[in-house]
Amino acid sequence: MPDSDVLILGAGLAGLSAALHARRAYRLVERAARPGGLCRTDAREGFLFDATGHWLHLRDPAMRALAEEALPGGWVTVERRAGIFSHQVFTRYPYQVNTAGLPAEVIAENVLGFIEAQYGEQGRALREREPATFGDFIRRHLGEGFARNFMFPYNEKLWTVHPDRLGVEWMGRFVPRPTVAQVVRGALGLEGDEAGYNASFVYPREGGIEAFVRGLVARLPRAAECGVHPVSIDAARRRCRLSTGEEVDYASAVATIPLPELVRLCEDAPPAVREAAERLRANTVTYVNVAARDVGAPPFHWVYLPEKRYAPYRIGSASAAVPSLAPPGWRSFYVEFAAGAPLPAEVVEPQAVEALLATGFLRSREDVRFLETRSIPHAYVLYDADYGAAKDAVVAWLASQGILTAGRYGRWEYSSMEDALLTGRECGRNA
Repeated sequence: MPDSDVLILGAGLAGLSAALHARRAYRLVERAARPGGLCRTDAREGFLFDATGHWLHLRDPAMRALAEEALPGGWVTVERRAGIFSHQVFTRYPYQVNTAGLPAEVIAENVLGFIEAQYGEQGRALREREPATFGDFIRRHLGEGFARNFMFPYNEKLWTVHPDRLGVEWMGRFVPRPTVAQVVRGALGLEGDEAGYNASFVYPREGGIEAFVRGLVARLPRAAECGVHPVSIDAARRRCRLSTGEEVDYASAVATIPLPELVRLCEDAPPAVREAAERLRANTVTYVNVAARDVGAPPFHWVYLPEKRYAPYRIGSASAAVPSLAPPGWRSFYVEFAAGAPLPAEVVEPQAVEALLATGFLRSREDVRFLETRSIPHAYVLYDADYGAAKDAVVAWLASQGILTAGRYGRWEYSSMEDALLTGRECGRNA
């Protein structure tokens, strides 16, 4: 008999959800010292910092019920306040429906480019075929003005490659497509900022996003084994050797760890599958946690920085959304940078402070109480030309060996926290 009917690798949201929804006995192992994965909260001097923004958007009724069961009455609903800082002014998110306040020539370029893309002769060729790249999608649905003034520079910062090198598989609800009426009204300051999937979100009233994790962990039939990770997998024999030296036989497995890493652990993975896994790419996000004096700056929850003069691509302020995350009179920020590898603190911390000063979130460097730099590997999967075929080959082979994948890392996708819970549920039920 196997040592476990279901072996679950990784106790982030996807792994926890798989365990909660498993229909057979399971073992859940987690490399870190506590469950949660990226859904964690660290405390220092009265400040609570998540691993950048972790706002929960719940559309599935069962996931809403699970959240309430995990944290009864412990949620607050927040209406999004997001902005863009360009041309030295703030405009509201999403950019494509809120251009009022920008220089007149920029507004005109955006609006006229949008109309040309929808109806003009120059946009006809793109309208007659499905966009093959993210860049074509932007030109086709938003036009050259929006592309030049926001979509291209911002997304190149975030993804670290030009939108022409990215596919369209990932977008779905993440890129709002406005109507002509919205664009025109937005240029006149008449449009709201409710567009997009994340117009509102929920968040724990106290304790940061990890309060949700603790609520889920308390419901587990069997606790996660922390400080334990797989070191090799014999997929054909369905046997996994753990960092403890133990060998575990399993009937099926659910993997939420990064897909390329999972394939490297599989000793019997065919060369073609290994080669495909090596073609899966992602960037790294380095972020700086900033504890600072509250100087009465704009109360945005997050702000996008498309211009190249600023090194970060986004500034977030979790305590602006949920005041319990910072002591009275203080405010917390996270400032995000994307690159191919972690960036050194001595580089990004001064750049983070400069961006906060430029946007008015700080008045002087003396407003800063402390800085902390962290990195997230595999933060954003690159949907490049290799992505589709390479991922399909890897996932198909793993499934043939009884290994299901879940979550942002296991599915190797750009997705939300709720998506992690949903894919974990799917795998837990099917494993």
